[in-house]
Amino acid sequence: MCPGKTITQTKRVRPLELGEIESMTNSTRMIGLIMTVALWAAVAAAQGPVLSGAGDDLPPDFELPSSGFGGAAPMTTAGESGEFAQESFPGPQVDGYDLSSECDYPDAAGLWNQAAPIESTGTWLQRGFWYAETDAVVFNRMWNRNDKRFAAQDVNVNTTPSPGVSVGFNPIFLDTNRVLILNGALPGQDASVRGTLGKFLFRDSRNRDHTMEFSVFGGGNWEQDRDLASENPNGLFVPFFIDGGNRSFDQSTRQTVQYQSNLSSFELNYRVRSRLGHDQLVMDPNGSWHRAANAGLERDYLAGLRFLQLGEKLDWRAEDIAVIGDDGSYLIRTNNDLFGFQTGAGITYQAPRWSFGARCKGGVFLNNAVGNSQLNFTVDDTADANLRLQENQLSFVGEFGLSGRFHVLPNVSLRTGYDMMLITSAALAPNQATFITDYSFLNTTGGPFYHGASMGLEWYW
Repeated sequence: MCPGKTITQTKRVRPLELGEIESMTNSTRMIGLIMTVALWAAVAAAQGPVLSGAGDDLPPDFELPSSGFGGAAPMTTAGESGEFAQESFPGPQVDGYDLSSECDYPDAAGLWNQAAPIESTGTWLQRGFWYAETDAVVFNRMWNRNDKRFAAQDVNVNTTPSPGVSVGFNPIFLDTNRVLILNGALPGQDASVRGTLGKFLFRDSRNRDHTMEFSVFGGGNWEQDRDLASENPNGLFVPFFIDGGNRSFDQSTRQTVQYQSNLSSFELNYRVRSRLGHDQLVMDPNGSWHRAANAGLERDYLAGLRFLQLGEKLDWRAEDIAVIGDDGSYLIRTNNDLFGFQTGAGITYQAPRWSFGARCKGGVFLNNAVGNSQLNFTVDDTADANLRLQENQLSFVGEFGLSGRFHVLPNVSLRTGYDMMLITSAALAPNQATFITDYSFLNTTGGPFYHGASMGLEWYW
């Protein structure tokens, strides 16, 4: 070594081999994959109960992070000065195709860039703080198991029965087909209207909506008119089980019966309705991700108060009773005011665009039944009557229905269904017809049954 001469040592950096470069590229890909999995896990965790308002904006679409194939992977090398420099390698190619280039295929009718519709549980189904439901209901009413007979052109219908002998309207003993009846399965169909107005209250930790709703049903008027004239004057007779041997419309020439019934209902219910679970992530043709509702079962429960009013009237008139000009009228009015507590449940299979389900509800009601009867003969006041009878009963009201819905808009749905309703222990007007006015009571053994189809729509706002 020479004195005073400084020796400088230069440290050379070895260039990276190709195997090391590939190892670093795989590490970069692994980091990207881990970040992608973490992002999906965060999105899945965000699908829990949503407590935001109905007007919140939709979360942005999710895009799949780039895997690194589309661009150059920067590598680090050392220069002669000991500093590291950036060096880029060309992007990978597969079978002669450059994956970093744009797609040269034509996008026919926007197939690759068309986004799927948003149908998530947060933005598509039951969206809003208020909702309304309206239906047109066509009910067929059945009020008696057998037909109710009022007169016939045969004196045998008014014969006092003997032990072991069947009389009345048994076809074996009737000598005519001229019979005045009310059919127990008629008057048939009549249209009613049903409406519901509901308010969203809150959503609990179990992803269930709590609402309060008010429902109204009414407008139907079931009618049945009958008219019968005897072949010969004064040839109609009233059966023994109605007049009991008292003065009645026996030996009349013409009789008419007009029967009307109407029903209205008012409800105030508290409803708890479950929602679908987590949405599913669906990738659009353009590579973007969006939420979509995952089909499943929804259950709902209700409890509330209900008031029903069943009103009926029967006008029974006769002409030429025994002599010309002697007429009679029997006017009967009944009213049933039912009030009570009811509960119900339902289950629905909910898909993104349609649903189908079943529901039922019922309860025991206090029935304040009142009947008014006016019997009048024009020839004199003998056997005339004006009665007011009242009876308190416990009645059962039950409903069952099937319904289907199709969601045409995020907040508008078309609906159709089949409904049934039963009312027990009711005072019906035809059951009050009796000429035994000095010993009478209000008959509350009626059980009208309603069934038919409904069609309407519902919307949220």
